[in-house]
Amino acid sequence: MTESRAWKILIVDDDPGSRDSMAQWLGRRGYNPVAVPDGESAAELIGEGVAVIITDLRMSKTDGLELLEIAKKRAPHAIVIVVSGVESVDAAVAALKAGADDFIPKPVNLNELTERIESSLRRRAMAEQIAALQSQLTKQRGLDNMIGTSASIRALFEKIRLVADTRSTVLITGESGTGKELVARSIHRLSRRADKPLIPVNCAALPESLVESELFGHKKGAFTGATSDRKGLFETAAGGTLFIDEIGELDLALQAKLLRALENRTVMPIGGSKEIDVDVRLVAATNRELLQQVQAKEFREDLYFRLKVVELTLPPLRERKDDIPLLIRHFIDQLSAENERPVRDISAAALEAMKAYKWPGNVRELRNTLEGIIVLTLDEIIDEKHLPPHIVGAESAQAIIQPGMTLAEIEREAIRRTLEHTGGHRTQSAELLGISVRTLQRKLKEYELEA
Repeated sequence: MTESRAWKILIVDDDPGSRDSMAQWLGRRGYNPVAVPDGESAAELIGEGVAVIITDLRMSKTDGLELLEIAKKRAPHAIVIVVSGVESVDAAVAALKAGADDFIPKPVNLNELTERIESSLRRRAMAEQIAALQSQLTKQRGLDNMIGTSASIRALFEKIRLVADTRSTVLITGESGTGKELVARSIHRLSRRADKPLIPVNCAALPESLVESELFGHKKGAFTGATSDRKGLFETAAGGTLFIDEIGELDLALQAKLLRALENRTVMPIGGSKEIDVDVRLVAATNRELLQQVQAKEFREDLYFRLKVVELTLPPLRERKDDIPLLIRHFIDQLSAENERPVRDISAAALEAMKAYKWPGNVRELRNTLEGIIVLTLDEIIDEKHLPPHIVGAESAQAIIQPGMTLAEIEREAIRRTLEHTGGHRTQSAELLGISVRTLQRKLKEYELEA
């Protein structure tokens, strides 16, 4: 049941038996039903705090379609549920096309009626919350693609707003899939550099031999295959923002060159003899613990402190569960429209299962999971039967970890099961495990799992 039990529900039906049974049923469940026998009487009450209108289609005076038109003008936020006999299905379809929120055939199943009311109210409340949030964020410019109302996300939004219009280097940390690139894009859009390019590059997605050329450019003949001069991303992003993702993947030699570029605001292309001035704001991101890499001599300490002038940490989804319903509502609307599917809501049981799941792949995993569900169903409501087994019936950690297993054995089993879950998709597996593709490839070789 949704939070408020005091919603006024207007019931419009010229059949007294049907009308009274719905009113009594809803009244016993704490709603405030108002029952009237015709559309004319109902029209006089629309707009007086009515949250839901349940109307028959076939009535002697003002019929359901006329009442729907009146409701859309006087109470556009009211939910309209049409009830009708089987012989009026065509008219019911017309009502849905005209803007009705739902249709229930007669005789009305009262349990189903309650579920449909709850679903519609929940969906409407979520939509209003998203609209209010997006309106608020749009006023701040640039944050309209980030969804969340939890305390940690609101604090993050405020930090983004404060740091965006400065020249400071920003380090974005957080697990894979938490939305680090969205933060980088928001920083850029809120900055004075917004009319200049934002250039992203993912160090983990590039072969090590190409990273230096990609960042700093090269001169013709600098190496085999360098048939012409090429600008690096520092030059391409001139006046704008360079976003370096997975910066913890850079080798030590490139880290030294990057530090020099940041300190001197110049770059030296491979094979070049003259430094080039660059005006670029650097935003970097990583899902690694860079301080641990510094202590292990895998990451330069001076570069680490140069990068983390301002550090923004994204919380994992399991620590902001209050945002899960809002994100689900947003993705259902977006993905149903993109894939032309009828899904419009999620059941309470399915929502609870998704809130209980740990989401190791964070928001990215949530979105991908919903897209898979939406593409493969023609139902309007996502229920538990639509959810992947690992969400509704996943084995516990205790079932996976047995006494006496070494840490290496536990890690190997986690990698093996994740690969099974993704059908061998290495990029998706790496995201779920919170490691880079390069690290996963190394682990596969180490544990003899490459096959």
